[in-house]
Amino acid sequence: MTKFSIRKLDLSSYNVHFLSKYRIWFAVPVVVILIAVIMFSVFSVVNKDVQSGMNLGIDFTGGTVMTVTVGDDLDDSAVYEEYSKSLKKIVEDAGYNVSYVQKSGQGEEAGVMLKYQNKDADLEASNQAMKDTIMQKYVGIPADDISLESISASSAKDLLQKALISLVVIFAVMLVYIAIRFELWSGISALIGLIHDVLMMIAFTIIFHIEVNTTYVAAVITIVAYSINNTIIVFDRVRETTRLAPKVGKINLDFYVEEAVNDTFTRSAVSTITTMIPVFLLGCFGVLSLKQFAWPIMFGLIAGTYSSLILAPTVYYLIRNAVMNGKLKKGQQPQKKSDASDLLSQRKRKA
Repeated sequence: MTKFSIRKLDLSSYNVHFLSKYRIWFAVPVVVILIAVIMFSVFSVVNKDVQSGMNLGIDFTGGTVMTVTVGDDLDDSAVYEEYSKSLKKIVEDAGYNVSYVQKSGQGEEAGVMLKYQNKDADLEASNQAMKDTIMQKYVGIPADDISLESISASSAKDLLQKALISLVVIFAVMLVYIAIRFELWSGISALIGLIHDVLMMIAFTIIFHIEVNTTYVAAVITIVAYSINNTIIVFDRVRETTRLAPKVGKINLDFYVEEAVNDTFTRSAVSTITTMIPVFLLGCFGVLSLKQFAWPIMFGLIAGTYSSLILAPTVYYLIRNAVMNGKLKKGQQPQKKSDASDLLSQRKRKA
């Protein structure tokens, strides 16, 4: 019987010609975005609120985090279920939508945490009324064991602006770094790949109606770092192959780009799969806060692998090929494709 081993999974000897099908690769994210737009419209119409098209948490909309400390009794799952359902009903009966229910703390500090959105105008009054209702229902719970932390809409807006500014700064730094280390066209291609990854994460988040909070922002930044690492590996390989023929011409540029992707495909695919396995398990079996982090990471890993192996190299090829077409019109001659094949054969013989 033949044993399967990841180490034997080497696709570098296969020549996958993907650049000629660039229209298909560009169409895939467009289709996902269109589905997200449709789902956004559906959620908005059903809930009669445009903001509900994307499931924004109170970190970005404003609201209240309520924690009711119960103690050791909450270690019993049946007791936790009773408290969580009862407290959620109290909040919902007051006219507020509960977006988050989870156990917090351990032992004597164990409690039920709820997040719900209420307007700035009635934050103090509504929270006090909520507190009074809970104390009436659960006479044994003192006022000090009911914690209410409010986030104003203005604070939430500032947080959202800072998150967007952080992403813009990250994109700018990555563009400069890759442009210096490789070339401008590589930097632009990598930036387009990163924007694609963020858009895909947002699209899948809308489709599956996952809550967007500060944890989500951390997931986006994590994926940006992960994706750019894979993209750099591919472009580094492109640079190595093109060094063998400094005057790469129009005819054989596709050969070098595809060869670089084929050489790095196994490494990128295997590393992504091994990362996705524990993330998937967290998304299925973790607590709610971990699930809200794990699923965006899963979407980002898929999008990041797609962009680093397919989208970014394709964009790089199209941009650089267009630039070389302009140079060829000025009298430069392209290098023959056979020359590139000969150089590649020489390199493999040396290896």
